[in-house]
Amino acid sequence: MPKKILILVNSKSSINKKLVRHLNLNSKNLFKAELHSFSELFFEIKTGKVKIKIINFDIAKYNLVFIRRAGKYVRSIGGIIKYLDFKKVKFIDPAYREIGMSLDKSSSALRLAIKKIPIPDTVFCYRESVLQNMERIIKKLDFPIIAKAIFSQQNRDVYMLRSKNDFAELIDSTKKEFIFQKFIDIEKEYRFLILGEKVRVLEQKFKRNYKNRKVCYQSLSGPSIFLGLDCATQNVNNVALRSAKILGLDIAGVDMAYEKNTKKFYVIEVNKSPGFESNPKTSPELMAFSDYLLSRIC
Repeated sequence: MPKKILILVNSKSSINKKLVRHLNLNSKNLFKAELHSFSELFFEIKTGKVKIKIINFDIAKYNLVFIRRAGKYVRSIGGIIKYLDFKKVKFIDPAYREIGMSLDKSSSALRLAIKKIPIPDTVFCYRESVLQNMERIIKKLDFPIIAKAIFSQQNRDVYMLRSKNDFAELIDSTKKEFIFQKFIDIEKEYRFLILGEKVRVLEQKFKRNYKNRKVCYQSLSGPSIFLGLDCATQNVNNVALRSAKILGLDIAGVDMAYEKNTKKFYVIEVNKSPGFESNPKTSPELMAFSDYLLSRIC
């Protein structure tokens, strides 16, 4: 049986189609090349179970993946290469490992899930194929669904989708890319400030308001609530530390939450540039950050 080669491109141009026809004519029946675009990719991301599919075919089932041109999709390559390495699939070229791993939410979720960090079930596809894949997303996650812009920070651009119409309104209202996640009914949410290889500050976050389509915190005017580090179990602390390490971050804000009914905890997000409360009288963050920088230069 001929080997299967995936040729991944930013566009199925006539030149790319001609290239694939030529390759298959000269393959001596040893391989069959298939041309697909990045926009056809569909990421299914669950804790310990990750798949990147084209239609319903896992790209890990190809014998070789050739990324010919990425164009505007170049930021996604890091996550795709991480997946191919995990599945031990050959790809061209190894230089893609040197591009640098994007810390967008889709790539981060994929990397965390591969390492069995507990995260909400997640789906990602490119915005031009969201409406085409809408039924598939709903089947995987069920309503309500959380949509997060993949490059947003500090809870910006987070939406609650309750119907099919919400998908269309979301895509029409912005040009951003989104991941879609299973809704977690949060009982309590915490921010673990990681500096180096230690949890330095533990903060209890404000409750989220899900009444409107755009998700926000119920109150940002009150003082932040900082807790003793012993308020979190060693297991939860370890998950926060592992999450930062997996993403290669010395400084990170790891947001974790307990689900109301199940009491399970999930990593909701890992922030590479966590915000600090600016008042040192009410926040231990600035002192912890100063101490960390001193430890790095001494």
